[in-house]
Amino acid sequence: MEKFKDPKLIIDKIDALKKDINEANFKYYVLESSDISDSQYDSMLKELINFEKENPDLITSDSPTQRVGAPPSKTFDEVVHKNQMLSLSNVFSRQELINWKERCEKYISREIKGFVVEEKIDGLAISLTYIDGILSIGATRGNGNSGENITNNLKTIKSIPLKILDKDIPKSFEIRGEVFFPKNKFQEFNKERVSMGLQEYSNTRNAASGALRQLDSSETAKRPLDAFFYSVGNPKDFDVSTHDELLKKINNWGFKINNNTILVESFSDLESIIENKIASRDNMNYSIDGLVLKVNNIKDQIDLGATAKDPRWATAYKLPSIKKITVVNNIKISLGRTGVATPYAELEEVDLDGVKIKSASLHNIDYIDSKDIRIGDEVVIERAGDVIPQIIEVSKNNKRTEDSKKFRMPEDCPVCNSKLFKDLDDPFTKCLDSECDDQIKRALEHFSSKNCVEIEGLGEGIINILFENKLVSSITDLYNLTYKELINLEGFQDKSTNNLLDSISISKKVTPEKLLHGLGIPHVGSEISELLLLNFKNINKIFDSSEDDILEIDGIGPKIYESLKDWIQKEKNKILLENLENIGFDFNSQNTLIEGKLNSLNICVTGELEDFSRQSIKQLIKDNGGKFQSGVSSKTDILVSGVNSGSKLKKAQELGVEILTEKEFIKKLEENNG
Repeated sequence: MEKFKDPKLIIDKIDALKKDINEANFKYYVLESSDISDSQYDSMLKELINFEKENPDLITSDSPTQRVGAPPSKTFDEVVHKNQMLSLSNVFSRQELINWKERCEKYISREIKGFVVEEKIDGLAISLTYIDGILSIGATRGNGNSGENITNNLKTIKSIPLKILDKDIPKSFEIRGEVFFPKNKFQEFNKERVSMGLQEYSNTRNAASGALRQLDSSETAKRPLDAFFYSVGNPKDFDVSTHDELLKKINNWGFKINNNTILVESFSDLESIIENKIASRDNMNYSIDGLVLKVNNIKDQIDLGATAKDPRWATAYKLPSIKKITVVNNIKISLGRTGVATPYAELEEVDLDGVKIKSASLHNIDYIDSKDIRIGDEVVIERAGDVIPQIIEVSKNNKRTEDSKKFRMPEDCPVCNSKLFKDLDDPFTKCLDSECDDQIKRALEHFSSKNCVEIEGLGEGIINILFENKLVSSITDLYNLTYKELINLEGFQDKSTNNLLDSISISKKVTPEKLLHGLGIPHVGSEISELLLLNFKNINKIFDSSEDDILEIDGIGPKIYESLKDWIQKEKNKILLENLENIGFDFNSQNTLIEGKLNSLNICVTGELEDFSRQSIKQLIKDNGGKFQSGVSSKTDILVSGVNSGSKLKKAQELGVEILTEKEFIKKLEENNG
C-alpha cells in the first residue's frame, strides 16, 4: 500500500479507490459486465480497507467497504429476507486465515476444532423458502435485506426440488445456495446468441444472472442452469450440531450439495487443501473465485454471530488469479458515450477459465506505455473467476521483431474522423464530436440500462441493429419504434418484438431520479440525481437554478454544477428534455425528506462504530427523518463520534457542534421515539 503523509493526498487516494471500485461494482452487478480482473478488484478493495483503518474519520457511507451487496431491481417484486443474507469477509493469505481463526477463538474464549471448506461458486446467490415442504418463494440476495422474487425462474432449474418428500422437516424453513452456468454448456450457449444477433455473455456468472432475470420463465428454462446448496436461513430450525451434519441433512432432503466440500479437523491441513484447489480448478465444470471456510460447530457459529456486514464464523479465502499467455494481434480503439477513446487489444484466442478470450481493454495510452505493450507481443493475461481479462504484463519470454514500434493513439476518431483531443492532465483521449455514432450508441446503452430507465432486451447488439437500419439516432427515437419496423429485422420474432416495445413503453414510468441519471451527464450518477431532485423536485428546475442554489446543497460541488451547465447549454439537450416530457416521462419527484424523530437534523458520523456500519447508520438516520452528512460544516447539528475519531471531531469541537457517542445517539433516538 502506498504511504502518504499529506492529508489531501490520502483523501484523493481514498476518493480515487472508491470511485474505481464503485464503477467496477456498477459494471459487474448492474450492467452485468466488467473490465477488470477479480484479483485487481480485490487488490483495490484491500488497499481501501487499509487506508480506512488508518484514517477511520474518512470512512463514508458511499464507501464500497460498507456495502453488503447490490440493490434489487424493480423489474420483479421485492422480497424482504426474514434472515439477512450477509456477504463474506475476505482473506488473501495463510497468515490472514490464521488471524481470522484466532479472532474467532478470542471472541468466544475457546478453541475451535473443526472447519468446513467449500468452493466459492461464482454464480448468483439465492434464498428458497419452503412451507409444508413445498417451494414457496425463491429470491435473489439483492442488498442482503431484500431481493428479487424470481420463484418462477428458479422452478425451471431441475436441481432445485419443488417439493420435499422427507416428512422430518420444519413446517417452514429457508435454504440458501448458488445458481451457476456450467462451463461445458457456456460456449454453445454463446454461439446461439451470436446466431440470433445478440451480444455474447463475457462469463458464466453473467450468463446465470441474465437467465434468472428473464421476465419470461420459459426463456430461463432454455438455459442449462444448475445450483449447489450450502446454508440455511436459521440453523436453530434444524436438529443438527454441526455444519457438516446440516449439509448431509439437506442433501438427504433432495438438495444438491457440492461433493468437493471438505471437513477439516486440523487447521494445519488447510495449506495442502488450498494448493490442491488451485491446481484443479481449471478442470472444474464451474467457475470458483475462492474457498469459503466455516466454523463447523453450530453453537460456535451462533455465539460468534455477525457484524453488520458479514458473519464472524465464515470467511472467503481468495484464490490467486488464473494466468495464461497469448499474443497481441492488433490494437484498436473503441468509443464510449462521453467520447473517451479506449484502446483494446485483439488477442490470439485463448481459453481462460472456460471462456474463449479474444480481446482485452488497454484502458488508455498511459497504461499501454507503462507496460510497453506492442502489437505482436506475447503477453500474460489473467482472469479470476468471471471477469473480462486484463493484460498483466509482457511475457518474460517475449521476443520482438526489429520493426516493433510503440503504439500511439490515432489523431482522428476511428468512427467519425474528427480530431481526437487529450488534455495534458488527463490520461484519456476523447472525441469531442457529440454526434459521433459510437457515442450515441453508448449513450443509448446507458439510458436503457437497469440503473437508469431499464429497457429490458435493449443491449449493445440490438442497438447496433437499430442503428444500422437507421431506425434510431437519439434517445427519443426509441419511443417512435413500431412493430412493423422491427418485425422484419434479423433476429426479431413476434414475441421478442412485442416484449421490446412493451419494455420501452413501461420505461416511461420510471422515477425522474432514474431519468436524470439516464441522461448521462458527467459526474451526475444515481446518488447525485436523487440529491438534486430531493432539493429541486423537478428536472427542469435543476437546469433553471443558479450556481448559488446548486452549490448550497451539501454534497454538490463546482464540478457537478459546471457539468450541468455545460450539458444544458447544448441546444440538442434542451430539445431532448422537451421531447422526453412530451413523450410522457414524469419530471416531478415524489421523494421527500422523511418526517421523523430527528426532525431534518444534519448528522455526521466519524470513527469506528461498534454496532453499525456506515451504510446501516446512514439508513437509520434517514429512516428517522435526519440528513446524513459526509463532512462536518457549520450546518451540522450532531456529530456521532466512534473510536479513533480524527479531523471531523476536531472541526466539530471548533464549530460547537453537539457531539454524541454511538450509545448516546441511540439513547437520544430511543428517547425521542418514546
